Amino acid sequence: MEEDARISIEEGLLQLGIAYDEKKLANIVVYVNELDRWNGRMNLVGLRGAPSIVRELIYDAFFLHTCLGHGRRILEIGSGAGVVAIPLSILNRERMVISVDKELKKVQFQRHVRRLLELDNLEILHGRVENMAPLEADILLAKAFGSTRDILAKARVHLRQGACAMLAKGRSERPALGEGFLPEDARRYRLPESDKEYQLFVYKKVS
Repeated sequence: MEEDARISIEEGLLQLGIAYDEKKLANIVVYVNELDRWNGRMNLVGLRGAPSIVRELIYDAFFLHTCLGHGRRILEIGSGAGVVAIPLSILNRERMVISVDKELKKVQFQRHVRRLLELDNLEILHGRVENMAPLEADILLAKAFGSTRDILAKARVHLRQGACAMLAKGRSERPALGEGFLPEDARRYRLPESDKEYQLFVYKKVS
């Protein structure tokens, strides 16, 4: 199982042109296998088997990693079991990743992985983002969290002036306006080993 996960992870990193070393690769393998193991007990994600988790979930994190540019303080809301936040923190230890989710069991799992892999650049918060003090992020990430307007409204207070919001959406979603934000980009993309088409909406906070 571990070797299957390793092969799938390495293929995704190579296809997306992401630089990595043995430690980063090994840490992502550990995370995926821990997620698969815990998932059998408490249903953290709706997939079974490490290779499926990698292809359907972790490749999204790899793609988003290629979009982050020089952002150093990343906020992900609705992070679930950390399928985006944890790979991002592994791939670049110089960025701070703030992971927010309201489900305690998923937060507890993320905290377990943080301890296991000694991810000092990962902060995991339990609760609703709209009830939290400002988190001063450079980039917001959200996937399957709700409508665009809802995401931007809840996250606005947590973004610095000029910060970006990057929202991963399905192929049929349409961009929407949000108070205090201007749309900057809308791109379609496919992940390695998948025929599904997705979209990434990028907004800039202007007020």
